[in-house]
Amino acid sequence: MSMRVERASLEQVQKRFEALKKRKDPSAFTEEDLDERIMKQQQEEEERKRQRKEKKKEKKREQATQHELEDVDPDIAAMMGFGGFGSSKK
Repeated sequence: MSMRVERASLEQVQKRFEALKKRKDPSAFTEEDLDERIMKQQQEEEERKRQRKEKKKEKKREQATQHELEDVDPDIAAMMGFGGFGSSKK
């Protein structure tokens, strides 16, 4: 394995620059494309936020349903001196 680097000629460097310029063709990428990509990304982000909110709401509904199923015997609650075993925060 050699650590020496081959020296490039002027022609090789010019050809390399031309190839890079062609690859980075400005006509292939316009501001309209950028605007479309930004709009698409914003819409995707809004959709993710909406899904997260919906997921949180669903989780709260499930917890509320679960608490309703855990009915407390009112006689026992009255005997202990309070209305329920749940927290005061709702």
